[in-house]
Amino acid sequence: MTVEKLSPEAKAWRNAQRARLVALRLSYSEDARKDWTARIMQRLESTAMAADGPISVYWPFRGEPDLRPLMRRLASAGKTVCLPAVVQPRWPLEFRPWQPKCEMELGVWNIPIPKTNARVTPSMLLAPVIGFDTSGYRLGYGGGFYDRTLAALTGPRTVIGIGFDCAEIPSIGPHSLDVPMDRIVTESGFRTLARMSPGTKDISEPASPACDMASAPSAYMGYLTEAEIAGYLKALRTLAGVRDKELMSSFDSLLQRLPMSLVASAEPAQLPADASITTAIESVRPRIRNDALHEGLGDILHSLVDSRNARAQRSTTR
Repeated sequence: MTVEKLSPEAKAWRNAQRARLVALRLSYSEDARKDWTARIMQRLESTAMAADGPISVYWPFRGEPDLRPLMRRLASAGKTVCLPAVVQPRWPLEFRPWQPKCEMELGVWNIPIPKTNARVTPSMLLAPVIGFDTSGYRLGYGGGFYDRTLAALTGPRTVIGIGFDCAEIPSIGPHSLDVPMDRIVTESGFRTLARMSPGTKDISEPASPACDMASAPSAYMGYLTEAEIAGYLKALRTLAGVRDKELMSSFDSLLQRLPMSLVASAEPAQLPADASITTAIESVRPRIRNDALHEGLGDILHSLVDSRNARAQRSTTR
């Protein structure tokens, strides 16, 4: 049941819930929140990868689940990732495209946003929650930005609330301007929403056990196994060693993140005969699910691109 307008008492209750739930979230250790966030990303990844259009994520704030590793994987897979930005109070959000290493500036509450004039319209929104209820309603920070945004968006869109189990409350006491989310995912998985009729299958429920990314093997989504990653890193190390000992050392550092027994037995992968080190990394990196290795290859790739650009600039100034 929704009400037309929040009473002063209801507003005070919501503010008290916000303060309580943020404090509760921050009371858990960083390691616990990281573990829960990893589970959320495992459950969410296949759904996000299947999105047809731009995907709005968010920059983590006050202990929210940090989805930046998933953002990087989505971008590497060719998905358009965007971040919400506040335009002005009591106004819908705008969405700015984001890429790893893109230039950022500080927005409202000093939350980083992409520094660009480009704008996109998301087809999927991953919205952080302070609290949520089993009817799919979201308790945010009180500005009404997401509700106004959802009301203003045209065309198909899917809204997925992102939070921890501890954010659940019996009801947020929704009013007529609150817009329910389509799905909610926590470390326990996608939640079944109470507004669904009895016997209706939750659209967020995996169609088969293999669709649950928490238990699916990496190869199911096209990701490389650790043995295959070791083989590719060995091949990239060999390719780098022909001309750059420092680059070869960077690949040694990544290999050290894998089990040494596995690295020792892995055969170098076969790279195309005409592959450059840059194109080889670009083809392999999207298939690596391990966040540390994925980010490490990204750092190497950006270093190579920066060096190439610097050489080109020097040649033009001679």
